[in-house]
Amino acid sequence: MKYKRMASLLILAAFLLTGCGFSSERKLISPDEITPAESYKFEKFTFNGITEQPFSALLEAENGQHSGGVSVLTTKSGYSGEGYVDVSDNAGFKLTVDIPSDQFYKITVRHCAGDHKENELLFNGKKVFDIYSEAGDWQETEADGIFLEKGLNTVTLGSGWSWFSIDYIEIENGESVSDSVYSGMSETLSNEYANKKTQNIYQYLRAIYGKRTLAGQCTDYGNNTETDALYQGLGKYPAIRAFDFIFDSPSYPYQNDRPAKDYDLAIEWSKDGGLVVYDWHWHAPCGGADFYTEKTSFRITNAVTEKDIAHMNLDDIKALYDGGEISEEAYKLVSDIDVISGYLQKLEDNNVTVLWRPLHEAAGGWFWWGASGPEDYKWLWRLMYERMTDYHELDNLIWVWNAQDAEWYPGDDYCDIAAIDIYGAAHDYGVSASTLADMNGWSDGDKMVTMSECATMPDPDLIVRDNAYWLWFAVWNWDYIVKDGTTELSGAYTDLDMMKKVYDSEVIITRDELPKF
Repeated sequence: MKYKRMASLLILAAFLLTGCGFSSERKLISPDEITPAESYKFEKFTFNGITEQPFSALLEAENGQHSGGVSVLTTKSGYSGEGYVDVSDNAGFKLTVDIPSDQFYKITVRHCAGDHKENELLFNGKKVFDIYSEAGDWQETEADGIFLEKGLNTVTLGSGWSWFSIDYIEIENGESVSDSVYSGMSETLSNEYANKKTQNIYQYLRAIYGKRTLAGQCTDYGNNTETDALYQGLGKYPAIRAFDFIFDSPSYPYQNDRPAKDYDLAIEWSKDGGLVVYDWHWHAPCGGADFYTEKTSFRITNAVTEKDIAHMNLDDIKALYDGGEISEEAYKLVSDIDVISGYLQKLEDNNVTVLWRPLHEAAGGWFWWGASGPEDYKWLWRLMYERMTDYHELDNLIWVWNAQDAEWYPGDDYCDIAAIDIYGAAHDYGVSASTLADMNGWSDGDKMVTMSECATMPDPDLIVRDNAYWLWFAVWNWDYIVKDGTTELSGAYTDLDMMKKVYDSEVIITRDELPKF
């Protein structure tokens, strides 16, 4: 039996012996009550317009066109060719390559850096993937399924965090995302007690995965600006709307001015047939009420304890803190989780299933929940999961993990969907196929993958061509979609013609096309 389930049962037994058990109404849903994924029939769209030609090219970085902060060096040992380049200014690096055919390629970049760096690799001004460098010797970043067009292609670096070295860029024949990426997904949710609606939604997500993509939209707090703009401009609502508990943390200093305004909007959205995502920009419980690392001294390291505080009542946790057995950080973490659990319980009471996406973008380090490294982060994720699932018995949650890096994965027992945030350039409608394929290996290969935040809507034609069926995409709010907070679509990132193409596409599911769960 899995450890967390064993722990839960032991705690349940102890509570029953003391007369203080969990809810006696919590029951497993019979499989006969759930609409299985197999009952939904979706035809898969495929692309067959490629005539492959064999190709291989090794582009030595030192042979490119350089200016500004680019230097050709031979100091580091182990390089290929006649040297390598150090890059401190992205604009000063350029290579060219003559591509023989419109087809898929595998691209490998050999690079190194003195510490963690992130840089964008561009072909003809469009990002194909991010180069992640860690401190150490030469390393390779490889991406398959990159579609390049026939003719002269220009290779440059986009925005990023420079100061790294490039040895070479290799291009060879590749393949599009394999259909195997979409097979073998977990048939059930991590919480075996998930309610009927939540399980039905999960089965529907399984049914569309690899065949369709849900349209999603992040929205401003407490209003319908973005969704109203989409409906007024396109005649349709997104299937998914992302809300946020950003101003609902107990430490938020102006909470009384904005108390859980998204709560009523989420209930209304769900009643109207939409799917609900909830994020939590968590203002630190103490040490400075902010979610940015640089603005608070709160660190998970100071909270980590071997005590099973996930399953204790808050008074007992407070007693541990008063007795010096746990830190203030540990006590207040649980206290804050309990407050948000109360909101989530109210949503469950109103029949709202939540695609729950807490502790997002942790690996970037800019949020305090990522400032202490992956092990502390995983401890907090599991604490929150067990507190909400086992102690508070929230059975309306589908757990969406979005730390941005495989090293931060908390384990298959603690999440249901893997997510990543991708911000490309304005009017770049690429679908990041190689990232989707790579993420298939971040878990044990059985978690569906979604693009939980993005700058632009993906082109549905490219979704089909690259076989990159993200479970959903969610465009960020404000100026990414509307003009200055109005309900007028802006076109600043996704032009209006592309928006219409996306929302009218058979590949994309909008709210009006969702079944009743």
